[in-house]
Formats: sequence, structure tokens, C-alpha cells
Amino acid sequence: MPADLGAAIASSAAWVQIWVQVLVAVNIAAILFVIARKDGKFSVRIEAVAIVASFILAGVMMTWMYTQVGFVRLLGLPHLIFWMPVYVWLLVKFRRGDFSSPFKYYLLLYFLVAGISLVIDISDVARYLIGERHSLHIVNP
Repeated sequence: MPADLGAAIASSAAWVQIWVQVLVAVNIAAILFVIARKDGKFSVRIEAVAIVASFILAGVMMTWMYTQVGFVRLLGLPHLIFWMPVYVWLLVKFRRGDFSSPFKYYLLLYFLVAGISLVIDISDVARYLIGERHSLHIVNP
């Protein structure tokens, strides 16, 4: 087993490494939208802060979990705990028309990428809970 989660990801198949890079880039890109200007005044866009904070919290929990259980499907759980509430909250606000561009267009990308990840995470956590407790087979031999 690799020494840490970063090493496990680095030893994974190329598609996994690329997917992780996409997830990181899309989530961290929310930093670009933290400061908003509306009616000539600057303010903090709490939605962007929530994306970045949920990303960091999930990463911290995943790193800790890796030390406890290894590279197993249960590592999707932090995404469900931290990302899912933010995702649903933003989706509700988005459907109400609460956002304008360019943040609105960023959110479309975020919904796509985080949504794919959450579907994978739901499947992985469910599979772990029903007994698939072996290490993930996405690591290169």
C-alpha cells in the first residue's frame, strides 16, 4: 500500500489521475468567484466559499480515512458528507435563478463534474457497505 493518499492516486491508472486533477481544478476554481461585485459594491460570495470549504474538508477526511482503511471504496464517503449538501443547496438556488454569469456558467461545469463524482461515490460507498471491502483495483501493477 502506498504511504499516503497522494501516492496512491499517483500510482493509479492515468484516467484516475486525470479525473482527480479535473476535480481539483473545478473545485479550486471557485476561488475565482469568492469576491463578487453587485450594485457597485464588493461582497463575499458564500456559495463559492462553500464549494472550496467542502472540497478541503472532504480532502482532509479522505486523507485521514486512507490511513485508517487504505485505498477502498469507502473513501467516497467524505464527498457524500461534505459535497452533497453544498451540491443540493447550490442546485436549488440555481434552479431559482439566483446566479448570474460568469458564476452561473462556472456552476454548470461544477454541477457536471461534482455530479459525476457523487454518482461514482454513491456507488462506491454502497458497494463497500454491502461487502466489497477490498482495495480499489485502479492502481497500476
